[in-house]
Amino acid sequence: MRTISLRSAQSEETQKILHKTMKKVTEDIELMQFNTAISALMVLTNHLTGLKGGCSSDTASKLALLVSPFAPHLGEECWSILGNKESLAYESWVEWDELLCIDKKVKIGVQVNGKKRGEVEVLKDASEEEVMKLVDLDEGVMKFVEGKNMKKVIYVPGRILNMIV
Repeated sequence: MRTISLRSAQSEETQKILHKTMKKVTEDIELMQFNTAISALMVLTNHLTGLKGGCSSDTASKLALLVSPFAPHLGEECWSILGNKESLAYESWVEWDELLCIDKKVKIGVQVNGKKRGEVEVLKDASEEEVMKLVDLDEGVMKFVEGKNMKKVIYVPGRILNMIV
């Protein structure tokens, strides 16, 4: 069994994943999409168990609260282990920071003649020129383009780049 050890501060990556999970679980509960809410909780748990040095007690408390609608006894037990005296039932629901839920970087697919040949990570609002510079460095994509005449480049910002050769 893997455990989550506690520490005082959190990395920015962990905070982003936590806030995205809080938002996703809250919205999914309202829409009664419980399977995707549980999936988001699994992603968060896997991230936390993979951390060297553990997570903060605040993060662990929020995870216990998020788990409680699906596994109330487990949520209460975790809540108690974290040193809380009152029942989890008296705690208010989590609130997330919308700014932490927004990704600054995105992975976009790179296609050559409509077939996916690679992927690059860019800023969400990167220009076509910036993306092309990164694609030029990707050997996996360039082997399909080298020696061929570029007819057209279709770029949808933050989504996809398609090169027609």
